[in-house]
Amino acid sequence: MTSHILFALLGASGIAAGFLAGLFGVGGGLVMVPVLVYAFSAAGVPAEHIVALALGTSMAAIVVSAMQSAYGHYRRGSASTIAFKQAAPWVIVGVLVGSAVASTTSGRSLLLFVGAFQLVAAALMIADVSKLPLVQLIARQGAALNVFSMACGGIAALAGIGGSTLFTPYFKATGMEAKQAVGTSAALGLPVSMAGAIGYAWAGRNVHISDWAVGFVYVPAMVALVAGAFLTVRAGVALAHRLSARTLSTCFGLFLCANGGHLLLRAAA
Repeated sequence: MTSHILFALLGASGIAAGFLAGLFGVGGGLVMVPVLVYAFSAAGVPAEHIVALALGTSMAAIVVSAMQSAYGHYRRGSASTIAFKQAAPWVIVGVLVGSAVASTTSGRSLLLFVGAFQLVAAALMIADVSKLPLVQLIARQGAALNVFSMACGGIAALAGIGGSTLFTPYFKATGMEAKQAVGTSAALGLPVSMAGAIGYAWAGRNVHISDWAVGFVYVPAMVALVAGAFLTVRAGVALAHRLSARTLSTCFGLFLCANGGHLLLRAAA
């Protein structure tokens, strides 16, 4: 595949990811990783590096949107600075460990994990686990935030996401007001994505995939995703406002199930 065709494919992938991220109201990682897996496969990237490259590139692309989101929530006072300061260091540790683990894990195993996580994310979107008494009891323990933050960071690194899918239900389970839970989770997407981008770049430092790659971060794909989000995220948001919350949740759940199921089948093949 020529570089021109590859860049065109990545540009189209960025446009699709930006639109879907705006439509479903997510940071983009849940959308970007499957899109990148398909794009890198079509581009002929060695199979053993496809998933790690998709995860690292997704993390790098999320940095820009996470920065904007974190600043926006901070200005509106919808993020808990206390929870952020406590969770951020543990999140960074978890992300760095997760990215290191990913670099030594087979592509098939990573694909299985990403596919399974897409299904878990679909379940979290549909079921409000924050209302379960057991979840609330665990979340309100003294050291729970530190432990959960490190675990969430590791999972986010292995799934290529900003972490809001996991953090929002957790903060709601602690009794935090819904808007502040969303804002705090969005703010934590910044240290997650930055640590993830650095971690994957470092983990792949001895792997030469392309002259355009920095470790497991493929720069043209990162630029395409950021540009695509800039161009089409508003169109996705506009369509989202025309649909009911239940319709959006159902569509996103089906989207994640289809993606997760396809990735699992691909890993099993």
